[in-house]
Amino acid sequence: MWNTTLWYLSAMVIVLAIYYNWSRRRMLALVANMNAPPALPLIGHSYLLLKFTSTEAIAREMRNLVQKYPSPLCIHLGPLPHIVLYEPEHMQVFLNSPHCLNKSLQYKFFLVDRGLFSAPASLWKGQRKILNFSFGPAIMNSHVSTLNQKSAMLAELMEKYVGQKERDFFHSIALCTLDTIYCTAFGCDFDLQRQPVGDLYLKLQAEYIDIVTRRVFNALFYPDFIYRLTNAYKKQLEIMDEGRLFISNIMSARNVDKVLSSPKTQPSKTENDDRKPQNFLDKLLELAQENTQLAKEDIPDHLYTMIFAGTDTTATTVSNVLLMLAVHQEIQERVYQEIMAVCPAKDQQVSVEDVAKLLYTEMVCKETLRLFPVAPVVARITTSDIQLDAKTTIPNNTTVVGAIYPMHRDPRHWGPDAEIFNPDNFLPELVAQRHPYAFIPFSGGPRNCIGVRYAWLSMKVMIAHILRKYRLKTSHTMDTIGIEYSIILKITGGCRISLEKRDHPTATQ
Repeated sequence: MWNTTLWYLSAMVIVLAIYYNWSRRRMLALVANMNAPPALPLIGHSYLLLKFTSTEAIAREMRNLVQKYPSPLCIHLGPLPHIVLYEPEHMQVFLNSPHCLNKSLQYKFFLVDRGLFSAPASLWKGQRKILNFSFGPAIMNSHVSTLNQKSAMLAELMEKYVGQKERDFFHSIALCTLDTIYCTAFGCDFDLQRQPVGDLYLKLQAEYIDIVTRRVFNALFYPDFIYRLTNAYKKQLEIMDEGRLFISNIMSARNVDKVLSSPKTQPSKTENDDRKPQNFLDKLLELAQENTQLAKEDIPDHLYTMIFAGTDTTATTVSNVLLMLAVHQEIQERVYQEIMAVCPAKDQQVSVEDVAKLLYTEMVCKETLRLFPVAPVVARITTSDIQLDAKTTIPNNTTVVGAIYPMHRDPRHWGPDAEIFNPDNFLPELVAQRHPYAFIPFSGGPRNCIGVRYAWLSMKVMIAHILRKYRLKTSHTMDTIGIEYSIILKITGGCRISLEKRDHPTATQ
């Protein structure tokens, strides 16, 4: 009896698999000639990932694959094909296609489907167009004082570690970026660098990212009906419940319920000319009042998205920059001298004009983002066929992955020393010779990072405050630095540096 049942079940699975492949025969035909390693029945290439126990090992395997196989590379996770691209020309077509604006399935694992990060294109288009104004020059200028205040506080809090052994300052920097986002994007100053609630939020965020990362790298948990049976899903919901308290605090501090229940007032022309620029939450509330592109229930997803995007990514990049400066002492000295030439006074604010003059500092940041892009991949799902080049068509309803990390280290675009940290890679004459999509740390095309201008401003201000006060050192060398994939790319073991206090010269008046 048992043998008969098993036989019928096996036959049913085979028939379903044959039917499923038959129904996708056109898609499979289009991807059949793409480069790919050997695949196994049913699980495809999942075995390449399942055999590893760390994201660092997964990162190495993925890098080996893109070095071995030219773009485009077709990886099947279970029955689902993922087209991996890492040629600038391919990346440009992919990121600018109107048929490739929807984020891939994996973005839904964050459970914030209404925010800019993972919203469907139909919702994202209208919201993005209006929210862009919250990152324009006027609002950025209005944030400069806050960025300086919070960066100066970070530099002051770091002083207790002067002369101590190496440590990873990511947590301290993340508290600063979190504190700054609350002030600049939401208009709420909760002093998170000095209050324990900031530590709690970062702890929850780290746990949440770890859970989502594990699901991304395990295709067995992609189906919701399977994932919802796991302890990871229960833990994810628990963290979201705790996270809602932070969102509630923001909404309460800004009287969101009262604002949304009040009729929208139309300012006169004179009032409109002189009014204060709207921050991100202001613009969200305006949208919700108009009830055209946004409902009140969507606001938490946008707040979650902004907190994550403005905290972890910026903090990771600044931490990486500080490590690169500590490893390369001569480059650190050059950045320090540039900062002292532009804004030398110990307590001097770094203005927008000052930031624009920190050209070498920006080159150092870009070189750091080249070698260690915070978002190592971007992934979308096609809504129509996309002609990638003369020989290749990406079929409709297929996941496309832009592999930024290997492209940023490709010797064909960056020369034989592509693995070496060299800010001169971003000298204007070299940039002009390079394909514009060979360097895309903030993605590219219409669905790129909305906060690019904010990120550059906040990073430069923070680095200036830290370097004016401290000399950075580390025992690391470039050959001892490893990377691991999370939702964002991390340096293995953290960016461990030590601090020496600088003898600050008296500024020339």
